Amino acid sequence: MGLSTSGTRMRRRFAFLALALGLLLAIVGLELLARSRYRAPWYERLEIAQKTRPTRQGLNPYGLRGPAHAEPKLPTSRRVLFVGDSFTYGGGVEDDALVFPALLERELDDGPRADGVQRIEVLNGGLPGSHTGDWLDLWGRVGAAFDPDVVVVVFFLRDGARLSARSSFFGPIRRGIVERNQRSKLYEYSYVFRMLRDHFDQATVARTYSERIVRAYFGDESEVVEWRAAQANLRELRELALARGATFGLVVFPILVELNSNYPFRSVCELLVAFGERNAMPTLDLLPAFLGHDAPELWVAPMNQHPNTAGHAIAARAMLPFVRGLVEEHERERR
Repeated sequence: MGLSTSGTRMRRRFAFLALALGLLLAIVGLELLARSRYRAPWYERLEIAQKTRPTRQGLNPYGLRGPAHAEPKLPTSRRVLFVGDSFTYGGGVEDDALVFPALLERELDDGPRADGVQRIEVLNGGLPGSHTGDWLDLWGRVGAAFDPDVVVVVFFLRDGARLSARSSFFGPIRRGIVERNQRSKLYEYSYVFRMLRDHFDQATVARTYSERIVRAYFGDESEVVEWRAAQANLRELRELALARGATFGLVVFPILVELNSNYPFRSVCELLVAFGERNAMPTLDLLPAFLGHDAPELWVAPMNQHPNTAGHAIAARAMLPFVRGLVEEHERERR
């Protein structure tokens, strides 16, 4: 009896030690795997991606991206000016020919044209980091010189919000995360914990950022200041274009995340479309063209949500009939 009990205890202890050793080995293996794969905190990788984006300037006489065009405009040419931010500029896409203004120029120039029109010329007026007030300044520089027949404002959803990933929004959040991590011995020594902590932090920041975007359009008066200014600036741009005899259009460019039935910024897109319609601006919402796609597959890099060449191609295909219609409308008004 005694020997049997003693043997049972020994087997239990052995099983427990084997289980503990297996668990320890699993933890060590997981930790080694995490250390081999971990590169840097996600917020540092985001900052590197933001800082290393190309911001080439001076590629044509206007200081904008793309080729030069004849001055003055030839009577047989029609011109389209795209105005917008880095999404129009093509941030992260190195080849000038693969951003949507250039893609559209080729399609418009190769497609059907009105009698007497021999050439369709497009100017990419995308300004990285800009807001609508900067677009008015751009018009002052290029409106008369380029003499567009059609002006298309490409409004990215962030253009109505004063949120910067590197300053007003992200800076304070980053400091808080860094200070907390520096106090954590677990974060310092366990890379498994680092990966989990970084994952949850990134998800929290993304959710907070999404909420702030929506509130920039639907929040209280202190939160919608930029959207109020954007509305006034868009109306002024339209009036300036019409005063020069140009046809005006508005394109809504969505934030490329969660491109499914639960898209978090659908209400903002609908608000912008309603604004355009209310202010006699022909408006195109690009969200339907992007729905159903895997958003990260359309980014220039894992930490940079600017559209890559595939994203620009989708945008160009969706915009082609809309822009062609604006050119045709301009021709009808000229007669």
